[in-house]
Amino acid sequence: MSIQQTRISDEALTFPAGTGEESVKNRIEGHLRYHYSRRLFVQDVEESEDGYYVKVGIAYPRDVSDCRKQDNVLKMVNIGDVKTLYASPMDDGYYRMKLPDRSDLYDAFKERHKDILTRLDWSMARAIYSKVYKLTPVRNQLNSVIEIVDFIRHEAPDTVRRLENAQTTSNTRDYLEVFEELGYVRIEDGTMYQGPKMESADMQGLQEEDIIGDIIDEGYYLLRQKLGLAMLNHFPKFANAYYLSALRRSDPELHLSVEDIAENLQAEYQDDTTDTWKLGRKLESLHDAGVLKFQDREVTSRGDVYNSVEPTIPSIG
Repeated sequence: MSIQQTRISDEALTFPAGTGEESVKNRIEGHLRYHYSRRLFVQDVEESEDGYYVKVGIAYPRDVSDCRKQDNVLKMVNIGDVKTLYASPMDDGYYRMKLPDRSDLYDAFKERHKDILTRLDWSMARAIYSKVYKLTPVRNQLNSVIEIVDFIRHEAPDTVRRLENAQTTSNTRDYLEVFEELGYVRIEDGTMYQGPKMESADMQGLQEEDIIGDIIDEGYYLLRQKLGLAMLNHFPKFANAYYLSALRRSDPELHLSVEDIAENLQAEYQDDTTDTWKLGRKLESLHDAGVLKFQDREVTSRGDVYNSVEPTIPSIG
């Protein structure tokens, strides 16, 4: 095998030792893109005592054109940290990297993309919680959280049984597990006591809305995963269907049409179930709550929301 030869065979990439990490990247990136997709890129190469670790990402195009200007702006979105491949040394001065199946790589991309959107939704939830808190669907789904906060603040110490009997929900203990994990309640032998976070909130004189906002901020993942509170990412998702494009273009004045928002929902969240008429009603709710501006079937940002989310977002390309 020529010392300059780099090739793919038997689902593995074989390449000669380079003169550093950048040399290895240049040797293998084209072959990996040819094997998988031109959307793949080598994000980083790290040399170790026992070989090379190659971190790859995947890029995809997104239209971030302004619907007023029809300026046809395309943004390549880079999703990094999709997969780390390992190249082990061979006896003849070469390295061999076993290549995952295309389906495995695509699944890893989808999982990474989903994780980024979840963290972006969390950033948006934190930014707009105080605005959407009073919307009826949000209040209805957070009713158990609101009741438990009130009970712990004003009735504790008291029994878990009393709270269970008073609530209409059947999963009070699931809620209490989350509250206990977050430090808002302490349970001993069936009796609830204020946790350190609740004691601190009382000492600071925080209002109910502030406490619930802190609980959502600290326990966003737990509340969604353990309790299935879909409303926590419902409105953030529809808000981000606009703000994703504005943030990617670094333009808080970007205008998108309702149809543009629908396309973003389908492309980013795989949600193609929302009719544009129904989507318009959701955007009107977000407009009324002060999350975005919606007029004449066009959406643009609220400066305070854009500025609140922009510093905290994960890498979105």
